Amino acid sequence: MIKSVFSNSVPFLLHDEKIILKANPHWIFLAVPLIEILFFFLLYVFIACPYLGIVIHSLQEVCYIVSLFLLFFLSAIICLDWKFNRLYLTNFRLIKERGFIGKRYVSISLDKVQDITCDFGILGRIFNYGSLTIESAGTEGKMIFQGIPLPIVIKRMIENEINKKDSSPSFPST
Repeated sequence: MIKSVFSNSVPFLLHDEKIILKANPHWIFLAVPLIEILFFFLLYVFIACPYLGIVIHSLQEVCYIVSLFLLFFLSAIICLDWKFNRLYLTNFRLIKERGFIGKRYVSISLDKVQDITCDFGILGRIFNYGSLTIESAGTEGKMIFQGIPLPIVIKRMIENEINKKDSSPSFPST
């Protein structure tokens, strides 16, 4: 879900930068793959493994062990991928974090953001998630965050932060 965080304990923050929003993908992007893995696990346990036991008796126990190992391994991979796929909105920039072994950070300064687009599918409208595309000026390109919960709310939060940046008084350089 979406959490508002006001701590500077994240190592990639700049001086005086504060996190306004931290968002993971929608919970459905965690639940659906886990349900699919559980379905295939049950398929193996109740159909494939007993069939292997009829053909070659020693393969039945190995099939149960391998199926259980794959259930835990794939579930852990999916959970970690979901947990370590984040979008941060700070008072200076947008940051996309990806990966749990190798980390990848992509950031766009708020003053470089040119366009923010929300896309919804039919399931996205039902479960209130969508894709958020942030296009920037310059070399940053664009940042796409798929499956984000409440994308319209997050879009408005980003636009509010951009407007705060635009309306803040600027001091002439001396």
